[in-house]
Amino acid sequence: MKLSSTPVRIAILGIFAAGLHAKEPVLKTPGTATWMTEATSTGTRTVFTLTKNTVFDWDQLNLKSGSELVFDFKEGETVVNFLGGTQTHFIDGAVMSNGNVAFFSPTASLAVNGSIIAKGVTLATLNADADKFSNGNGYEMSGLEGYKSLTINGRVEATGGDVVLGGQRVILRDTARIQASQDVLIAGGIDVSVSTSGDRRLKENSGLGFVLHLGETRGSRIEVAAGKEIRNQGRIDADKGRIFLEVGADGMITNESSGVIVGNAVFTGNFENSGVILVPDEGDMAPPIGESTLTIPQLSRPDGTQVISGPRTFSVTTPMSASSDAGRDSNTGDGASVANVASLGRGISSGRTARLNGETTVAKATNTRRSSSAPVMPQITRLSGTEKPLAQRGAGKLMLQRSSFFGMRGGNTAIAKR
Repeated sequence: MKLSSTPVRIAILGIFAAGLHAKEPVLKTPGTATWMTEATSTGTRTVFTLTKNTVFDWDQLNLKSGSELVFDFKEGETVVNFLGGTQTHFIDGAVMSNGNVAFFSPTASLAVNGSIIAKGVTLATLNADADKFSNGNGYEMSGLEGYKSLTINGRVEATGGDVVLGGQRVILRDTARIQASQDVLIAGGIDVSVSTSGDRRLKENSGLGFVLHLGETRGSRIEVAAGKEIRNQGRIDADKGRIFLEVGADGMITNESSGVIVGNAVFTGNFENSGVILVPDEGDMAPPIGESTLTIPQLSRPDGTQVISGPRTFSVTTPMSASSDAGRDSNTGDGASVANVASLGRGISSGRTARLNGETTVAKATNTRRSSSAPVMPQITRLSGTEKPLAQRGAGKLMLQRSSFFGMRGGNTAIAKR
């Protein structure tokens, strides 16, 4: 370990221990790092200056809320932190870095209640080889069966790479926010391999492991693999990217009622869905006809006389544009329909026919976007040719419900049952 001077070192250690509630880490790669700690208004700020890929051993890590741990790379790009002991390690403060940061806790649970923001972030209650992890050619994580868990309540963000989470039990609470500029890889198991590229980068080999996802995860590509079970009650969002969810031979994937999956999803294993799966836009292609319901509120003429005696609802049969924003409603594997509020500011698809007050009518409108915040209702025209104009009103008065067949854009979601 290198410190600027003995007197400074004594002062640093006192503040370091107070802010982190941790013993000074053991530097496993001598001569590559220095660090200093200073008091702040909310806790402490410890800055590690790194000149090569670095490895630290920690007996116990407890970064208090309000304190900061910074890994500043002058050279190199990876720091590996091995956490020892059997007591749970806590990151309640903020970890920041301009490089790749990893925390491996093979013998104890790890809880992240604060934030970790770095170029790349890896968190696991498993062990790994530091050299293989740092060389960028893929690595393996393994551990013993037990009750250790990786629990995320806070924020984990990779600003220039991947977020990798691993452990026999991986739990993302409802306050968890995971985001990566590249891939998010979540593994529930005790024998996990991670490759650097390929269609599938993550593999769980033990047949053990559980992932509970209650929060929000976003990445350009997302993989979740678990030996026994994946349960989603939060939001998994890859936008137009790929999402892979895979369990072992006897495992189960469950997307529960509050679960939302956005992306081109592939499920491998037994799959149960009561949540929402959204397939992203794929351009202005003509989809099949969909049934809709249009609710029109009570209206009156400028002189105060009523046009319609009260609110009316009628069914609508209309072609739906795959590129419209309303196309981002629920597209579920079993064809379940979900109500979606459409923006009148974008107009309503033309060519709709309906029954209104016993008369056959046609709703005429365009798909042209309007810059005005006050939408204009389509004109209701009887087939006889007489027109009945409808007054302008706020978008909150119109509910457009649409049932859309999940596979209408074709080939975006695959389910493989073992």
